[in-house]
Amino acid sequence: MGEFPFCSPVSIWVIITHTQGDKMNQLAWSKMSGKMVGIPALNTDTTTNKFCIAKSKDKDSICSECYSWNMLKTFRKNAVPRFKMNSDILSSRVLEMNELVRPNGNHVRFNAHGELINTNHVQNLVNYALFYPKVTFTLWTKKKALIQSFFNKHKKPDNLILIYSNEIVGTVYKSVPKHFDKVFNVVNSNLQEVNCDGKCIDCMMCYTRENKTEQIIEKIK
Repeated sequence: MGEFPFCSPVSIWVIITHTQGDKMNQLAWSKMSGKMVGIPALNTDTTTNKFCIAKSKDKDSICSECYSWNMLKTFRKNAVPRFKMNSDILSSRVLEMNELVRPNGNHVRFNAHGELINTNHVQNLVNYALFYPKVTFTLWTKKKALIQSFFNKHKKPDNLILIYSNEIVGTVYKSVPKHFDKVFNVVNSNLQEVNCDGKCIDCMMCYTRENKTEQIIEKIK
């Protein structure tokens, strides 16, 4: 999955009340708790994402210890149907602008649970940024090739922050991949300089354009 800091951003599954349209099959934003309290997230379903399923079996990847996978298989099972609906809606087609339900906040996250699915998914997230220019959106993903292929052909909105999620524990990237703004790294000791150890809302290193930190480092939980 794409990420998605290893520290568990426990999500409380709710549908934000100010949704557009009368359909039940509309996008739903989640309130978050734990580390991510105060940061709304548009989540998708980790448990049915083919990339996540494959990576969960890779013992060399942080995905084999995925917080989202563990939560959605156990005490957050009730969130799976709503996250799965988000997955289906975002990946099926390019949505109309009035289908992009407004987030309840000015600094929000894509995929605190889940990972990018396809080009439609990417385009819909880009359209979110274009449709709500006063909101800053941050996306974590491990799907570097998909992002680079897309943004080789399209301009990235200024209010979209892209964070590459390094899946190799204990290895800090030396540079930021093309089209990304930052790299999220997970380490298993304090030998490296850890700069991610509190609540996101108190730090905002990943959620503001003004913060120029490129390498985000968190100790594995």
